[in-house]
Amino acid sequence: MVQKGPTVGGNGGSPFEIFRDQPVQQVDLWYGRGSGDNFKQFTVLKGIEVRWPGVAEPGRAGFRPNDKNHDVLHTSFDFENNGNEKLEWMDIFGSAGRVDSLRFMTDRQHEGDYFAAGGVGGSICVQPAVGRKLCGFFGRAGDDIDKLGAVFD
Repeated sequence: MVQKGPTVGGNGGSPFEIFRDQPVQQVDLWYGRGSGDNFKQFTVLKGIEVRWPGVAEPGRAGFRPNDKNHDVLHTSFDFENNGNEKLEWMDIFGSAGRVDSLRFMTDRQHEGDYFAAGGVGGSICVQPAVGRKLCGFFGRAGDDIDKLGAVFD
């Protein structure tokens, strides 16, 4: 059975749920300037793609360019052992309108060495990740990730 963490962000875009009752093997994130006049000056999460072991079709939300778009950056994280890597912590940063960044550390990373994608602003939303495996995400998205929360085993 999975548990959803709290969300941070706004109410734009459409709702999405990209999670399964199994750990995530890979997370891809795209980030860049926010869409809309009020968010162009901020770096925000634009899109997310999640893959699980043995599942052909990934879960997707938000904007993911098909080719090289120099305005949008991409990064990914591969969980070891088919996703059976536990989290030490996970934080999602956001504002009243967008999600700025996602940051986490697993039990296989060294102290101070953590994964981060997105901008540097926003308020912290601590996820209930300690000792758990990531199963996916939920929230709202359009051209940006407007709201985001994580799902754990």
